[in-house]
Amino acid sequence: MFSDKIQAAYEAAEAIKKSADAEDRVPTTEELDRIEKHLANAEELEAQQVRMEKVNARLNSATIAQPRRSAPSAIAQVEVARPSFEEDPKKGFKNEREFYMAIMKQTKRGVQDDRLSFLAAQGSDEQQTQNDALGGFLVPEAFSPNLLKVDPEIDPSAGRTRNIPMSAPSIDIPARVDKDHSSSVSGGLTVARKEETQDGGTSQMKFEQVNLRANTLFGAAYATEELLSDSPLSVAAIIAEGFREQFRDHLLDEKLNGTGVGEYEGITNCPAFVSVAKVAGQTADTINITNITTMRSRCWGFQNAIWMANHDTYPQLALLGGDSNGNAQLIWQPSSVEDRPDMLLGRPIFFTEYVSTLGDANDILLVNWREYLEGTYQPMQSAESIHVRFLANERCFKFYMRNDGRGWWRSALTPKNSTNTLSPFVGLAARA
Repeated sequence: MFSDKIQAAYEAAEAIKKSADAEDRVPTTEELDRIEKHLANAEELEAQQVRMEKVNARLNSATIAQPRRSAPSAIAQVEVARPSFEEDPKKGFKNEREFYMAIMKQTKRGVQDDRLSFLAAQGSDEQQTQNDALGGFLVPEAFSPNLLKVDPEIDPSAGRTRNIPMSAPSIDIPARVDKDHSSSVSGGLTVARKEETQDGGTSQMKFEQVNLRANTLFGAAYATEELLSDSPLSVAAIIAEGFREQFRDHLLDEKLNGTGVGEYEGITNCPAFVSVAKVAGQTADTINITNITTMRSRCWGFQNAIWMANHDTYPQLALLGGDSNGNAQLIWQPSSVEDRPDMLLGRPIFFTEYVSTLGDANDILLVNWREYLEGTYQPMQSAESIHVRFLANERCFKFYMRNDGRGWWRSALTPKNSTNTLSPFVGLAARA
């Protein structure tokens, strides 16, 4: 009797939910109230069923044997009746659904069901993994050979700079001085029309030298011989990979912000660097269309340039896709292809942690890396030694390279007909 009513209550609740699911919607407040009412009714019936079964069990166990007349002093024998569900092949469960529902209620709500208690494992004499002393120590723990790590960001300038082989620690590269196009685009040479018998004018080119001087970038680490011997992972390989990533990280930071003294000269410290001022009255920590178009107008070789911006600038840049009236602007174009960068004015933009945060100077850069020189005298070298800390039984790993980098432009370019200079390295000034 109880089982049928309980099942009917659960089925009624389930039917309401299936109706909402079939219409691909969330149940309404009224439907949720009806579901909860059916569930509450089912729980109440279950509680009554459990109580009734306990009462029946107690009543059935009250049969007491009568004493024999020949032995009036014999101890009365008490016969305890077993619950009926113990003799049932299904142990009192009507079907599998009722069995699983009973397990769920006992697990989630703590509702005790004698039928489940009867089926539970008996005794405490098992060997088991839940107790170390009773068997847990016999189960070994696994160790994954894979090392979890956060990979550093890619270097957007990689493969875009101009590589200069260095045959000596210091190399001078001749360059033509041709950054003033108001009179000449060839470093000082000029031409003019003349009559047949008229003497022609003369002119001459000017030159300068760009110097690359290799400086050492160095890193070292120690590891005990026990660790190198006992670890299932190759500690030496982990250290080597870590230093490769750290060198790459350091060089990118120098290419952007290096002082040029004993290290790379970063583009922001290059004499040709152009800083675009904010718009008059511009709100702090914002980027507007005028900022972007002005940077574009000051960039030399824009067809080869890329944008580099801090992650914090993304919300501002993404708003450049349209104006306040909903009119589309061909300024910002999010990528629609996997592993392709977003586009800003038709050139790729890379978001990186190596430039300033939103609102600070140079939080967004426009760079033509073809005009940046990278000279390598010694690529990354590595060596290891057991002698540095021989008594400590430790091994030393060292990594080093010798190189230099700088933008070869020593000044911004003055166009023939323009009031603004041009540069392959452009940044946006602070908006505070």
